[in-house]
Amino acid sequence: MKYVEAVKRVRKLREEIWRLNRAYFIENRTDVSEDARDSLKQELRALESAFTDLITPDSPTQRVGAPLDGRLPKVRHLTPKESLSDAFSQEELEEWINQMLRVLGEEHLSFDFVCELKIDGLNISLVYEREKQEVRSKRQETVYKYLRAVTRGNGIEGEDVTHTVKTIESIPLSFQLPASRFPLPAFFEIGGEVYMPKSSLEKLNSALPDDEKFANPRNAAAGSVRQLDPKVAAKRDLRLFCYAVDFEGAEKLGLKSQSDVLTWLNDNELPVNAEWKICKTIEQVQKIYDSLHKRRNDLLYDIDGVVIKVNDRRLQRNLGSTTKAPRWARAWKFPAEEKTASVLDIQLQVGRTGAITPVAHLTPTHIAGTIVTRATLHNADEIDRLDVRIGDTVIVRKAGDIIPEVKEVLKNLRPASAHVFRYPKHCPSCGSILVRPEWEVVHRCPNKRCAAASKERIEHLVSRYAFNIEGCGKETIEALLDQGLISDPADIFFLGVEDLVQLPLFKEKKTKNLLASIERSKRIPLDRFLFALGIRHIGRETAEILAKRIEWPPQNLTMEELARIDGIGPVVAESLLSWINAEENRALLHKFENAGVIALQPEGNHASQVFAGKIFVLTGILATLGREEAKKMIKERGGKVAGSVSKKTDYVVQGENPGSKLDDAKKLEVKVISEVEFKRMLK
Repeated sequence: MKYVEAVKRVRKLREEIWRLNRAYFIENRTDVSEDARDSLKQELRALESAFTDLITPDSPTQRVGAPLDGRLPKVRHLTPKESLSDAFSQEELEEWINQMLRVLGEEHLSFDFVCELKIDGLNISLVYEREKQEVRSKRQETVYKYLRAVTRGNGIEGEDVTHTVKTIESIPLSFQLPASRFPLPAFFEIGGEVYMPKSSLEKLNSALPDDEKFANPRNAAAGSVRQLDPKVAAKRDLRLFCYAVDFEGAEKLGLKSQSDVLTWLNDNELPVNAEWKICKTIEQVQKIYDSLHKRRNDLLYDIDGVVIKVNDRRLQRNLGSTTKAPRWARAWKFPAEEKTASVLDIQLQVGRTGAITPVAHLTPTHIAGTIVTRATLHNADEIDRLDVRIGDTVIVRKAGDIIPEVKEVLKNLRPASAHVFRYPKHCPSCGSILVRPEWEVVHRCPNKRCAAASKERIEHLVSRYAFNIEGCGKETIEALLDQGLISDPADIFFLGVEDLVQLPLFKEKKTKNLLASIERSKRIPLDRFLFALGIRHIGRETAEILAKRIEWPPQNLTMEELARIDGIGPVVAESLLSWINAEENRALLHKFENAGVIALQPEGNHASQVFAGKIFVLTGILATLGREEAKKMIKERGGKVAGSVSKKTDYVVQGENPGSKLDDAKKLEVKVISEVEFKRMLK
């Protein structure tokens, strides 16, 4: 074939392969067989081999790169990523709507929603970069090229999976936008969900040994995306649905609603799930939810609920977000899947705070895509309430699709051999007599040196949302404890080569990797450090609040000071102070310091608590601050922001074009201040 003919043939082959890929991967339509598509790819590959200057980065033959060495690099997101708040009933949805109405005020009596399928996959951000000016100067349109793909990670940074996501054939490596009077952004950030069809999981698992089979499509998709070798991902049938465009990009494009976003994505050949619908009432949402719940198992992919979003993007911006989730969206989850299993035994598990949790050991049962062999029974009262006995047949469910728990005993199936579980009086680990304070339902081991509790504390410290020390799993911690190399969490940071080489399977590379991970983790954000300490009642969200309000290391903290922090009650305050004032914990903090561990304070956290106990209401447009910034300033200084005016309101901050809240303030004689006066109050 001559060169000129090859150019034409290559162009047509690429266009046809892309059309067939779109039909197959996006529209779920098989225009030709997979063998036929493969044949076209083989022809294209042969032509590119013969005429190498025709090879371009966006060719279907170039979707797989070279293997990468080392760990997946971390990449900071262009905009912070959020998770969705869950709802499990129509009542919860109605309360959510009422909350939004209170925030938005009387002028918004109702609004449209967009309902989308909640795909059970891996959240991914695709970043497209605008082609340089000199390259596109001869063309009218603006071209955006695929730059990278990043997992959600911790919301601030994620894993760079550009090399594997690029192998997903339904993702365009570029798209064009027509000439615009307005400057387009340098980058577009597209949000989506990578998933694997159910049939593809079956095909994949059939080729894998039993110990490497994936439990569900979500795990298979996540595991494939995180492969170092893109050729592995390319062999698996990964697909993607897109549903989001970053706020700046959407505004530059003039997209005023979520439905506009979905339409724009589809028009630009970014794969979109076609099942989305606009709803005007909660009853319409309920019908969609019920319909999807009934045909959930008939879909080609896994879903675990319906995502409901306020359609108007202006309202989305006004509603804003909490510390981790948008206020304008909810994930209405399907009821937890339930199965029956037999109770083989009931054993006690010792937690990091000494809490004793009874756990039912079960005959293996498949629930929500995973095999469950254990389920929590919570406490002794729950065992009595359920009247669960060893040998019983029970109904097991996953609470929120996460934690397996025993829901009910099928007493008609109880065998004669079933016997009552007698709650032990002693700790199963150290033998100490268990205690149960009058105001608690949980038994506890009072021994602060209990080996089981110590092990749990160390495992918690190295976990993902704490120090995130890679390569320090349960087996390694058990080996370190058995060898007497560690006895408390801080000992992890004093380990050296001579310690680790004593452990089974710890050769030079594994030792080097673990020590490097330990060294990296020594500089840790304060919120993660507080969470890592395993202080009772201080979870991730509470740790975030505390990190923004207290100095570290703590100096003379008082109950009164902590009580003024919004979101920190007396129980948390007492727990924190008790932990800090304990001599052994002070020694532990000193040990962390000697090991070189540095807890990094968030910037700009220590605003004076001048608004402590004060309630503010905002009305109108704040010209220089904006509502979200004003709310942040109030909360940072100890105040609260309410959606409506009441007798308890201390200040109404008035902006331009105020609404009915101003009239309410005058009727109730609440003090009204301007934006300028509000800024003067800030310290």
